Amino acid sequence: MAVDAKLRSLIETAPLRTHTTNETPSDITNLMFIGSRQQLETAFDEAGWFEADDLSIRSAAKTIGATIRQAGYSTAPVSTLRIGGRPPDLVFQKSLNTFANRHHLRIWKQPVAYTGKDVWIGAATHDIAISKARGGTKWSHRIDPHIDRERDWVATDLLFIGTAVAYADIDRPAAPKKAGNATGDQILTDGKMSVLELGGSKTSAAENLSGAAAVNH
Repeated sequence: MAVDAKLRSLIETAPLRTHTTNETPSDITNLMFIGSRQQLETAFDEAGWFEADDLSIRSAAKTIGATIRQAGYSTAPVSTLRIGGRPPDLVFQKSLNTFANRHHLRIWKQPVAYTGKDVWIGAATHDIAISKARGGTKWSHRIDPHIDRERDWVATDLLFIGTAVAYADIDRPAAPKKAGNATGDQILTDGKMSVLELGGSKTSAAENLSGAAAVNH
């Protein structure tokens, strides 16, 4: 996608870090989406992602069970991280073979628009293991420190399925290249943010095309 001065300004002023409820710096933001909430939900749904469950006693029990069985939990909850004191508006994940291994990202709506469309900012990381060594009583995920791989994986996933129609990778000179998250994992990044412009449902488009072909025949 074309990168104009307005888009660069949005990137430069976007929040760089998420924080825990006690204001400990955590994940680095690395994705921006241009489009409506419905487009976001459709894009991830059609790419095989699930919205995460809320944190509760029930979801905690399911998490423990999945971990013990080394099984997947496709809608498992994530820990609460905030931007500007707000929890995420949307949380998506794609579980792999076990709960310990999953792709996930948190997304916040921004109080700005671009070309008349909503702007959302996301922080994506790849969980690769479970650890309960920190503090001795609380389980936490270990992440792949190279978060650019997860950023690029998310972008490629939506572009491949066709619900993202354009993208750009934009430098952020102020972004830290090396940091740590709230649970002590190292974070390594080139500091760029990937911007994805969202389109319509590919399923609906295919159905419309099929219907048009049937009418023509």
